[in-house]
Amino acid sequence: MEDYRQTITEIFDKSKGLTDLNRLSDIVLDNLKYNILTKSAELLLNLIFSPLTTQSDLDEFLKEWDIEVQGGHKSLMLSYFMKMHPELDFPAYVKPRLDGLLQFYRFQNLKLVPHYLKICNILKKEGIKFLIFKGGCMKHLRPELPRVMGDIDILVPESDYDRAVKILEQTDYDISKDIHSIDIHPKGSEEGIMDIHQFIILNSESEKVFLPDLFRRATVQKVFGIDTLVPSNEDMVFIALINMMRNLTNQTSLQGVPYTLFDCRYLIETKPDFDWNIVIQNANKTKTQIHLYFAIKYINKIVPELLSEKICFDKDFEVSCKEYITLLIYQRFYLSELREICREMKIKDLFSNKEFFIKYLKLKPKYFVSKMKIVKNNPFLAKLILKSERTK
Repeated sequence: MEDYRQTITEIFDKSKGLTDLNRLSDIVLDNLKYNILTKSAELLLNLIFSPLTTQSDLDEFLKEWDIEVQGGHKSLMLSYFMKMHPELDFPAYVKPRLDGLLQFYRFQNLKLVPHYLKICNILKKEGIKFLIFKGGCMKHLRPELPRVMGDIDILVPESDYDRAVKILEQTDYDISKDIHSIDIHPKGSEEGIMDIHQFIILNSESEKVFLPDLFRRATVQKVFGIDTLVPSNEDMVFIALINMMRNLTNQTSLQGVPYTLFDCRYLIETKPDFDWNIVIQNANKTKTQIHLYFAIKYINKIVPELLSEKICFDKDFEVSCKEYITLLIYQRFYLSELREICREMKIKDLFSNKEFFIKYLKLKPKYFVSKMKIVKNNPFLAKLILKSERTK
């Protein structure tokens, strides 16, 4: 875990003696940015978010960026850019491939629509309201741009959730249950179609508090052929930012970060009276102020001044932020790496050699303790572990 120790040492050394929250958060977010943002991803984002892109800018970008190497998920963003800039000339090697990506993902999206209509019609007949969010909602708002999505997410009122589950269990779909949602699959298949949520995970004990406001601000729109509740732009931005910060911390769905930037810019720019106070109120109600603060600062590290940083919170916010910095370092730079190492250590190899045996007995118990909630969510204990690792 030498890379981890080097990162932690760098963060601790740079932050030694600092008390200013902005400078402390900048140090952590700089490391987080370069820890996950590849050079190719940064080049793509610079191109997409440039206020004025010329043909020469595109030509220079394509000298460094190979669509065959990047793959479909990353290249779809470039397909968006091409569709939004018909005045630019894309080479014969690139354009057909980008057109093909758009067609491929458009077809994948269309495969979900009949299931969405069928399931939502069932809920509608039973008088159950449903609200679409995440990628499915952005696909509705920007129908010309297909999305990378394995399923469509909807939210139903918590009071109707159990009834909705019982109703859908009687259909010709298979259902798998989670704490906050059910996944719906075709009979005999594990392929996802829809997720039905009773609340949205925000890594907060108060994540259900803003749901009445979410439904109240939503508007009824025709989504894929059926009347559906669509969240306000402010609520969409809030959900996207908190979800992104959760993924950054847990090192999950990192390929979705560029899409979060792309979506947030669209949602803000297409609503002239976009109200940041609603976003802040959501954060205050759900106790996710810190997550929102760091999500905004992280995005502005990638694309300067994309989001507003004029956010004021309560008097205890700064203390809580500094504790969160410790937990972010712990979970993102220590626990995630320890997890990856331990996952590769198989018990069948325990007696393969003495060195592996010693390493196994040393790291497995350490990981078991480190991932316990009482440890990973406690700033004091997390700091003790980080300091002990740093001095090794």
